[in-house]
Amino acid sequence: MKIIGAILAIFMLAVAIFLPFAAKLKAKIEVPSYDPVDVIWPDQNWSEDQWQWWYHASQGSSFEAIIPYKWFMSLEKPSLSLFKPAGSFADPQYLAKFGFLPDYKNKYNPDDLPVGFAKTENNFDPVSQKTHTVIGFTCAACHTAQVNYKGKGIRIEGGPAMVELDKFKNALGYALLLTKIDPFRFNRFAENVLSEENNSENKKKLKEDLNNLILTAKKARSAINKDILPEGFGRLDALDRIGNFVFGAEINPDNYTAINAPVNFPHLWSASWFDWVQYNGSVMQPMTRNAGEAMGVFARVNFDADSPNVFESNVNVENLYKIEQLLAGESIETGLTAPKWSEEILGTIDTELAQKGEKLYAQYCQRCHFPPMDSPEFKDAKYWTTLGDNKTREYLKVKMQNLYAIGTDPTSAVNWYQRTVDLGKLAQKYAEPKDYTTNGMVTAGFALPFTVTKTVEKKYDELGLNEAERDAYNGYRPDDARAPLAYKARPLNGIWATAPFLHNGSVPNLYEMLLPASERSQQFYLGTKEFDPKFVGYKTDKIKGGFLLDTSVNGNFNTGHEFKGNGQGEGVIGTELSDNERWALVEYLKTL
Repeated sequence: MKIIGAILAIFMLAVAIFLPFAAKLKAKIEVPSYDPVDVIWPDQNWSEDQWQWWYHASQGSSFEAIIPYKWFMSLEKPSLSLFKPAGSFADPQYLAKFGFLPDYKNKYNPDDLPVGFAKTENNFDPVSQKTHTVIGFTCAACHTAQVNYKGKGIRIEGGPAMVELDKFKNALGYALLLTKIDPFRFNRFAENVLSEENNSENKKKLKEDLNNLILTAKKARSAINKDILPEGFGRLDALDRIGNFVFGAEINPDNYTAINAPVNFPHLWSASWFDWVQYNGSVMQPMTRNAGEAMGVFARVNFDADSPNVFESNVNVENLYKIEQLLAGESIETGLTAPKWSEEILGTIDTELAQKGEKLYAQYCQRCHFPPMDSPEFKDAKYWTTLGDNKTREYLKVKMQNLYAIGTDPTSAVNWYQRTVDLGKLAQKYAEPKDYTTNGMVTAGFALPFTVTKTVEKKYDELGLNEAERDAYNGYRPDDARAPLAYKARPLNGIWATAPFLHNGSVPNLYEMLLPASERSQQFYLGTKEFDPKFVGYKTDKIKGGFLLDTSVNGNFNTGHEFKGNGQGEGVIGTELSDNERWALVEYLKTL
């Protein structure tokens, strides 16, 4: 009886400890259920081998804290299960709940990981000077979409992913924590990680390493996520988060800033041929953009100004160059192309209504968003320019709309315009004198290209690239950056597959984009991939574990880009449309 009583007491103590933890856990990581569909790949000018490589091509980065690959594959789901395994964290069916798209085993993905996960062998950390085989995100994690309709899934390469990165990272953190505190779970973890070397000494060392990783991750999360506005599915405050890791975590904690300007993951087709990229048109050179993104998703760089190895990194510039070539092709018509509306799955386009919409597009839309890309007018020289000294390659002159004219939420553009960064000795020792103040305080618009360019040049030196090769890696473009109080208007090819809309994803479908802001949804749910082919966007009904986007909050405003009244006023771009005109435009936009 005493033994039974002791077991019962231990059980009750465990319940008392775990019940409050379970409630907190549920709130932090609850996500929608996953419903499998039959996936179809439309023709976007990529072969199966190309998209599979894209799904798993390493940038050199790892997750926020450096998690060895074998650790990740050995973790269990962060559900409370005291005496039996909770199931694999890496289970594609589980990761799909966070929005990650299931893939299948192949030469680029031997362990059946979802789209956007990469195994990096012998990943050298220039800060710790240690080498690990790690797991990290690829470009495809945020830039591969899927539109589901009636049991079919249309995979969209280069489209905006509907993933919830913050809840994924919460779940990963809890999975590590539960492994630490649950001895049964830790023993199973040690068996998988250590294999035949599973002995008491190695288990003790593994436990120490696990504790250290949890402490490192906790410290990074508490700093990087300062003053966070919840982003939810399909959105991320990318520029501020990149800045917080590169300028804050890696250089100076005083450089952290609030995370309060979410943006929708941008679609990538055609973008390689724009003169400026990012929603605020802040970056010109593709390597600066791509290497900066890799650094923002936790590629490591040695930023010790006094180190002989300053700017040494594990950024994989070779893969970044190959990725850009795959996206770009030889012209804006090649490389990755926009997906075409699938009439077999989504329904037939009303051609008569679309023809009416075509005239309305010419009247209201193309002055900012260009003529249709398949029209002769699109090739008019007035839309194209050359960059720098290279006069043989032409780029599309994307139109920048100032914040007053477009009237959309200004937070993202204003944050970048106003942000300053203390680079300290890095600027004092390695920047040109004209580019910095005596104490190393610079604008973010200078700090990002400066740190990225120095990192990339160091890698070019290590690879022994000559000037011609460096020019090719840099896309034959100057390394210019800026911080305009504006957002860019891009061509609308494939726009039907890029919901939700506006730069911050605050408008759920194309139909509502044509309404006055006062008539748009003030709140709606994100988290499903189920498509609405009538309104052209994802379903917005309440879903368990979904994200409720409140457009009354600064950073989430759904104002601007309005067709309203007589066409005059801040954020008003045209006169109010009739409902028939709206439906005609929606039908035409399906054809682009």
